[in-house]
Amino acid sequence: MTNYEKIQKANPQLTIYQVGDEQFRDYGVVYKQFDLTEINDYMVRMAVTAANQYVPKNPIIEQMSVIHEISRDVFGGMALSAGQCVGHCDAFSAIEFHQGSEVNITFSDVIMVLGKRRDLRNYEFHAVDDAQIFYIPQGTVFEMFSDTLHYSPIEVTLAGFKAVVVVLNGTNESLPSSFKTHNPMLVKKNKFQLAHATRTDKVKTGILPGVKGPLVQVRPIQD
Repeated sequence: MTNYEKIQKANPQLTIYQVGDEQFRDYGVVYKQFDLTEINDYMVRMAVTAANQYVPKNPIIEQMSVIHEISRDVFGGMALSAGQCVGHCDAFSAIEFHQGSEVNITFSDVIMVLGKRRDLRNYEFHAVDDAQIFYIPQGTVFEMFSDTLHYSPIEVTLAGFKAVVVVLNGTNESLPSSFKTHNPMLVKKNKFQLAHATRTDKVKTGILPGVKGPLVQVRPIQD
């Protein structure tokens, strides 16, 4: 039994698509031309943290050839930020989007819960009704379009997850203290986010509890 079959069996309440299924075309595209040898050698030595850790900019990753190729072929030569997202996550507890696509590279099997910005109304998104769930295997390079709502990768196995996140340079970095905006979803540079009410840590910082309905949770499988 494959990990996809195992994770679907462990979560019969969820419909989990594969990244190669037709449904994914609404949210992004998979790239198969990139050589991941160099970046894989680096990521395989990186430990999975106990919590969910995201580093927007890792200078070692940013100088790797695959990041330069993604800049050239996916982002048309734009400057990029690239860093690791590793750890543990079993729930779709927030949504976010950016102006500009995001590319992820997976170094473990992951689950991504994805939605569309058109279904975001009055700063609310109903994940159970409007999101779709995808299994993405280790070694996948995939783009999520600018209007695709997403959040952290979710672990498939109890060992956790590893991924690299590639975005337009500056995205997800802190805003200066003097920055003022009328957009209540803006939480960091080019990062527009809503949280589920269960994420009291986020709500306490002022992030709107706009992810409505039951929390989408995924039961991971044994490694």
